[in-house]
Amino acid sequence: MGKRDPNKTARNKRIKKLKEQRRDLLPFVLIETNKLFSYMDNEKSLNAYIGSKAGVYIDQKHEVIKSPTEYMNLWIEGLTEKLNTLDSDLIFPHKVLYDIISGEKFPYFKKYLSNFLECSFLKHYDEHYKVKPTIKESEYWFGNNSDEFGFLISPRFVDDSWENDKSEIRHFKQPYWTLGHALETGFCYMNQNDQRTFSTLVDLLQFLYDLVRRTGSKYQISIYSKYIDYVKNHGTPESIPVLIPELRYDPFKKKHKYRLDFLIINPWSMDKIGFEISPSSTHMKLKGKNKNLTELEKDAYLQYEKEMIKHKKYWSKYNINYITFTDTDLNNLDNVWANINNYLSIDSKAVQLNFSLLNALLDNE
Repeated sequence: MGKRDPNKTARNKRIKKLKEQRRDLLPFVLIETNKLFSYMDNEKSLNAYIGSKAGVYIDQKHEVIKSPTEYMNLWIEGLTEKLNTLDSDLIFPHKVLYDIISGEKFPYFKKYLSNFLECSFLKHYDEHYKVKPTIKESEYWFGNNSDEFGFLISPRFVDDSWENDKSEIRHFKQPYWTLGHALETGFCYMNQNDQRTFSTLVDLLQFLYDLVRRTGSKYQISIYSKYIDYVKNHGTPESIPVLIPELRYDPFKKKHKYRLDFLIINPWSMDKIGFEISPSSTHMKLKGKNKNLTELEKDAYLQYEKEMIKHKKYWSKYNINYITFTDTDLNNLDNVWANINNYLSIDSKAVQLNFSLLNALLDNE
């Protein structure tokens, strides 16, 4: 059995205490609310009424929320925004709620609401505190000409193609774009209702290594071998970002124009860094015989422009900046790997609240 997370245990303890406090408040709250809502005559209906407002007032798919106070503030901001933006005939239910909160006639309801919002934040804490990818940043396709795989968060096959179930992205438990993520979702076959899944980390690493081997690049193969050694010797290997090989720029075009050799996505910030292996033998090869110096310089310039256009394309579409390793760099692959490894060695996760210490303070309330 895995070791329990003391922070999660402390959080559950706080949730339990909040629920007990709400139960004590409930009879007095129902007396207050019955003045306004005759149908709100039990705990279930009261909780449903309050709970239904979170999705209306807070953009839970994208907001990064660090504390119960911040959650409550966003909830109130969402309520006041409705009052300022909706037509008069749609404002009424929000105006009633605003008047209850801002007035003095419903003290028990306000305590209940505050308690409920804190409890709701704690119950969904793992979803709230993480930076979540946008819809645009939730799908990546990679592989060589005959190897086409999709890396998604909540994949589903609709109308002969893959997409994310948008409502489930924020609920995803694994850190995004890590080996643990890949083990949970697998990779999707393009235009086929089929997925390549993995029962073990060893299977996943072998799949990725075999894909890189098919590039025929001795440099990429060597780098990926170092990546696999790094994973195997890591204390928590599933937390490591996938070193995504051969990221496609236009994956759904019959002939895609660009591929990026490697991509790493930071699970906690969604920052993206790419790596291009660019030996002169393949990336700066000048074609044609018996060319004069002017013609050779023009060819070299066009090759350079092509690389820069590719660089800008990946930035504009995916917000990816990338490092290009040229011949001088590739003479020392240990240094190349050390550079890549800097972006894999993510020691600090998103800052979490220390519920154990917070409980120690809150237990006196």
